[in-house]
Amino acid sequence: MTRGGSPGQATVEFALVLPTLLIVVVAVCQVAIALNCYLVVTSSSREGARRGAETNDVEEARGAALDASAGLPGDPPGVDVGFPEGRSKGSPVKVTVTYRMPLLLPGISHLIGEPSFSGSTSMALERDD
Repeated sequence: MTRGGSPGQATVEFALVLPTLLIVVVAVCQVAIALNCYLVVTSSSREGARRGAETNDVEEARGAALDASAGLPGDPPGVDVGFPEGRSKGSPVKVTVTYRMPLLLPGISHLIGEPSFSGSTSMALERDD
């Protein structure tokens, strides 16, 4: 008589539990990646706004935001730089970074869609144009 059940029982139970375990592991990894992407998008909008406030230059601000977001997986984010009240000293510069995060399991995007993150930061211009 064998102890703990029939031979092969543990293998069958493991085969039944493994898919659920893998789905949970992938879901945890996806949430961790999403949190990282959110933090990078927020930080890159801040970097772009800071550079735009220092230089009063759209391309400098866009370049700083893209440089700060270089570690994101997939396609680079979209960066929008605007001066809602003009380009005089003290007026705000607003940088918005929008990013669509790829999923670890590509087929699942048809069910839940690709998550997107957007970060926006405004800072006062430090010099005139």
